[in-house]
Amino acid sequence: MPIEPNQIKIMKSQVISDTSSNGGRMSEVEVVSGVKNNLWPDVPGSERTNGSTKFRKVFVKVASPDNLKLIDARIFVETPTPGDDRVVLFTTVNGQTDTQADVASLVTLFYGSGQLNADVNAGATTVTVIVEDQTDWMFNPNQLIRISNKTSVDDPSGTEEFLRIKNDASGVNWNGNLATLTLADGTTLANAYQTTNTRVASVIEAGELWARTDNWALSSPTGTVADWNGSGTIPDTLTGSRMVDAIAGIEQTWTITFTNATTFACVGDTVGSVGGGTTTAEFAPTHATWSRPYFTFPASLWGGTWAAGNVLTFRTHPAAFPVWEKRIIPPNTGSLSGSDVIIGISGESE
Repeated sequence: MPIEPNQIKIMKSQVISDTSSNGGRMSEVEVVSGVKNNLWPDVPGSERTNGSTKFRKVFVKVASPDNLKLIDARIFVETPTPGDDRVVLFTTVNGQTDTQADVASLVTLFYGSGQLNADVNAGATTVTVIVEDQTDWMFNPNQLIRISNKTSVDDPSGTEEFLRIKNDASGVNWNGNLATLTLADGTTLANAYQTTNTRVASVIEAGELWARTDNWALSSPTGTVADWNGSGTIPDTLTGSRMVDAIAGIEQTWTITFTNATTFACVGDTVGSVGGGTTTAEFAPTHATWSRPYFTFPASLWGGTWAAGNVLTFRTHPAAFPVWEKRIIPPNTGSLSGSDVIIGISGESE
């Protein structure tokens, strides 16, 4: 069965605050769509008067019970906030674990959404977009953009297209808050769009989203894993396997330490001990929240001769893509009940 829309989740980070520790790893708490204050708090009058810039971190999680990949995953601001505040997205190299202390002063690409500024016909090679503030720099050469007149990301009616901006200085031209985007050579719009109902967004290209492993290391003179002795290329049997559960898998470094030739204990760098096992049986430590294994280690992977004190380490990554949201409230922003931002995700199920 392919990945269903309800299996694409937005998850909170472990820490949600306005302090330097804000962010971190993925939590087990979902951001439920359409619920007031599901991520951002209310804005008091003093904050609207003085203005503020705040951050929140979320994870786009593919909670597939069959451990399927979401292919060609794309993340974007589907609908900007209706208020005078604005929200842009960005990503980082260390996104699975970084905190606000790591990103608050980061100079990076931002991703956001604006309104089509002039009607365009099918076959057009340029579009003009009005944004709330040019200084967000949400459009850049070679970025992928989404143009859509759908009423929502799941609306079966309406049209949308993903197109790439030309990869040189002529790709984006700013005139105040108005951006003129020139499409890549040979690219044209397939449909016509009107200003009244069309948004244009820059798109985060998240690639394939699936739970996986890396950073394998082996310290044993005679033990092997998948016929690998700890040197040379790590086999795809390990890095390309589906041993990490898409629902219960987490960002974690696991250390397996042998207590004798066949028995071992397993410890995670933040979750601590998850028990142990033997080389003659499958090892699948359970994540208590989800009642599913963090990962499943088949007995068939063990080889050679192991001894007390031998160590195997590896890192697991969840089927989740980390995204930072940056909310900017300009000074003297007006009051608005129910301001929100809508984040869209698209992709193909394998």
